[in-house]
Amino acid sequence: MDILLPYRTEPRLLFQVLEYAKGKGIERAALEARLGGGEPLRETLNALEQLGLISRDDGAEIRLTEAGRRLAYATGDDERRAELARAILQYPPYGVVLERALAEGMSVIDAPWVERVWQVDMRLGQPRNRVEEARTFFFRLADEAGLGVFRRGVRGQPSRLVLAPDLAARLQALRTEEAAEPQEPPAAELAPASPAYPGVHSWTVPGEAGISLTVTVDMSLWELEKIEAFLRLIGLVPGER
Repeated sequence: MDILLPYRTEPRLLFQVLEYAKGKGIERAALEARLGGGEPLRETLNALEQLGLISRDDGAEIRLTEAGRRLAYATGDDERRAELARAILQYPPYGVVLERALAEGMSVIDAPWVERVWQVDMRLGQPRNRVEEARTFFFRLADEAGLGVFRRGVRGQPSRLVLAPDLAARLQALRTEEAAEPQEPPAAELAPASPAYPGVHSWTVPGEAGISLTVTVDMSLWELEKIEAFLRLIGLVPGER
């Protein structure tokens, strides 16, 4: 999925869509009937998809991802903030900015600095008008997750995010949690218990003609034994019937 910085939406709309998409998901037409269509809904869905909280089938049906389910079914404010913070930190344009700020010992990040990270360091190549509004949405979402406090720019001062004192600890906890997650088992462990054994097997039919019967099989050993028993039964293979 290409990066398209979320903008022109708000956290409240994100949570509304997550609520409506619980269970088996929801059709976009049903969302439009409840929330209205147009740009606000389109950008809300883009934000949720960028953050890995929903998936869309041909743009019509909206379903929650695993991360989306954890956030939608959070049972309290603390759990909701924790799951939202996880989604934010795992989204590269947001996670890289916060990690860079911590690495540089910053306690406050402002809009121009965020734009430089996105457009120069990460080379996202986003339209200028999108970047300007995307910075504000990022700050508001981070505030909602408890990762900092959003300060709107006034009197010539740029908008900024005052980073939470425990941001470094929360980021480290997330990285530790990711490292501890179980990995996919190797392919050998997923092999079937009774693999196929293809091959060519021959029997010589008794008699003066010395006729040979060749059977090519691509079955399990159990099936091969059944074939041999049948040939023995009709007298084509010597042995007990």
